[in-house]
Amino acid sequence: MVWVQPAGFGPRSPDHGPRTRAPTDPPTCVTVTGTLSRRTATELTLAVIVFALTLALRIHGIDRHFWMLGDQIRDWNLALGRFRDLPFVGPATHVGGYTIGPAFYWILWAIRVLVGPWFDNLPHGGGIGQAAVQSAADALLLVAVWRCTSSVWVALATVILLATAAYDLALASLVWNPMMGAALAKIATALVLLGWPHRSLTGVVVTSAIAWSAVQCYTGAIFTTLSIFTAIAAGWLARGDRGGALRSVASIAVVVAALQIPIVIHQRSAPVEAPAMGAVTGSLGRIVSGEARPDFARSWAGFSGAFTFIQGAPWMGAWLIWLLTACAITVIVQYRRDPVVLAVTVLPPLLALAGYALYVGDFLDRYYYFSLMPASVLTMVLGLTAFQPPRVARAVAIALIVVGLAVTPARVKFAATLHRMPEYGMLLDGSRWLVEKGHPISGIRTDFQLPPTADPEFLYRILGGRIDPSSRAVAIITREGRATYHAK
Repeated sequence: MVWVQPAGFGPRSPDHGPRTRAPTDPPTCVTVTGTLSRRTATELTLAVIVFALTLALRIHGIDRHFWMLGDQIRDWNLALGRFRDLPFVGPATHVGGYTIGPAFYWILWAIRVLVGPWFDNLPHGGGIGQAAVQSAADALLLVAVWRCTSSVWVALATVILLATAAYDLALASLVWNPMMGAALAKIATALVLLGWPHRSLTGVVVTSAIAWSAVQCYTGAIFTTLSIFTAIAAGWLARGDRGGALRSVASIAVVVAALQIPIVIHQRSAPVEAPAMGAVTGSLGRIVSGEARPDFARSWAGFSGAFTFIQGAPWMGAWLIWLLTACAITVIVQYRRDPVVLAVTVLPPLLALAGYALYVGDFLDRYYYFSLMPASVLTMVLGLTAFQPPRVARAVAIALIVVGLAVTPARVKFAATLHRMPEYGMLLDGSRWLVEKGHPISGIRTDFQLPPTADPEFLYRILGGRIDPSSRAVAIITREGRATYHAK
């Protein structure tokens, strides 16, 4: 088996630690080949372990606490239908309009087909499938960083710090488009680090399609997507191949245009609906007209608060954002001649700071910034291991792994307090009990309080139960997972 070293990070050190460079060697893209079947097997084994462990953390107890609110019910209900009946656009947003393409619904439908039957097509099966996509992205990122740095320690430190973040653990197993967008952005980042877009046109097409699909899933992924496009073109230019760069840009443009065909069809068939990304275009209009001004201070506060919470919870020390800032400066200096590395590390947060400064809206929703976390965490790890002898850098990376593992129990415990719906397990048990009894009912109520947008009948219908309006009995699901029958 032949292993191809992707772009960036210089030649390998003899002890397989972080890469070293002679003082005159620029940290530009280098391609090395060799037979590395043993290493490939080791990479695959570790990737499988990372996938399994992160998936287990994300889905533990999901059939008892799945967050089944209005958005999850709406989207899973669509996934239960036929592919041809899926909408040509993405989910509606809470700030008006909708996302600009159907990628999220297409992927969710595929999850329902592949994973759903193993879990009676219940919505928590969709959560397990979505968590699997996220864990697969982590495994791919592990291999990508490992190959780029030739340091398994740097790769493990990056993935552990990223995948065990409490807020990520809390949200990764939801049927929710922002998390799917973040997972796709992570996959596209890994493909760039693996160097696939700089080896073939197929790599350019697939990577750019995944990156743009992340935007279709969630608009906030645009900053990472633009950075990935930049990395693809910059990688060719760094080699002095302008033709390759132009072909890549043209390919990206064709891919984006092709993926936008569904929304064009939608807008032609439903021209009276609210425009896609209405909040974004409205904000830009207010900036251009002079009605509002860019607010960089607010944008910085939004990003710093999100990064501190996502990566720091449950402790959330303000020092974390300043550590990231120092690491970003270090990475810019260390990899100033490697545009690919800079594009997938420091560029996404910088674009987000500029982009959200033009957004006239609130910055309290931390999930806006999820797609920026891989770039930010990788920036921090690379910054902490830069400018050091290989053995010292390896020791720092191992120390980061130890810290990451040490704080994981506290992160898992804190995640268990976020976005959980313990009533889901009661509804599931009660619905199964009602289906087994088979008595006709006109509706279902509960003797416990549900969130306002939850539907007590949704699981019952999926399991094959039928609501008969002519029935004179109403079922009331109890906290014990059983039900009682009452007259209307």
